[in-house]
Amino acid sequence: MRNKPIIILSLFVCLVSCKDADIKQQTKAVQTDPDIQVIKDDLKHLKKEIAVIRQALTDIHKIAMDTPEPAAQPIPAELTLDLNPDDPLLGSAEAKIAIIEFSDFQCPYCKRFAEQTFPPIKKNYIDTGKVRYIARDFPLDFHPQAQGAAIAASCAQAQGAYWPMRDSLFSNIRNLGPERYTELASNLKLDLTKFNQCSKDKSKAEEVLADQGFGASLGISGTPSFLIGIIKGDKLINARLIVGAQGYQTFSTVINAISASAP
Repeated sequence: MRNKPIIILSLFVCLVSCKDADIKQQTKAVQTDPDIQVIKDDLKHLKKEIAVIRQALTDIHKIAMDTPEPAAQPIPAELTLDLNPDDPLLGSAEAKIAIIEFSDFQCPYCKRFAEQTFPPIKKNYIDTGKVRYIARDFPLDFHPQAQGAAIAASCAQAQGAYWPMRDSLFSNIRNLGPERYTELASNLKLDLTKFNQCSKDKSKAEEVLADQGFGASLGISGTPSFLIGIIKGDKLINARLIVGAQGYQTFSTVINAISASAP
């Protein structure tokens, strides 16, 4: 879908190069051509044409970047949401649409999504009551600190601070570890005794593994990955899978399409 804008973009770049070459030839000709005023007028005309072409380049680039990738894959089965009050949730319990995120705190693409794409989703869909957002862990095997960071986030959730801890962990993605988790918990003014005890609780690691197993059962193998579907009782139906740190427009397109089909 993006090949056409790229081809057009290449043609415009060629045109700009040709126009620049014309200007250089015209400038060189000034030294010998007696009709200098005519050449000056031609140069002004060429510069105006280049300005128009450059604006067109900008417009094409914006269209190419805003065009959502066809990244949403259907999930045929109905999924049990299996929610409880201790889960990291955002949004109204009355929302008709749910997004389930599978993330890894050591994944740079997850960080990019959290910092760039998540804020407008939260503003336009979660805060307005249209979407319920559910965070799940999916630590990848080649990220040695990902599981520990997921446990730290879960222990912060136990004190009502999952989302600020999430932001803090992504901000420290290159320097994760037990001492850092305690430092971040202290910065969030959590009860450190409870936090440290929670971090050693084997049940927290089991919860992370359960999330990971759930994601794997759906064919998820990378992060970030997202399920978006209609909430029907305790089920998620008509779900779509988005893989990767897609832009806001992709999520908006999928959410709106699913919302339009909701009963």
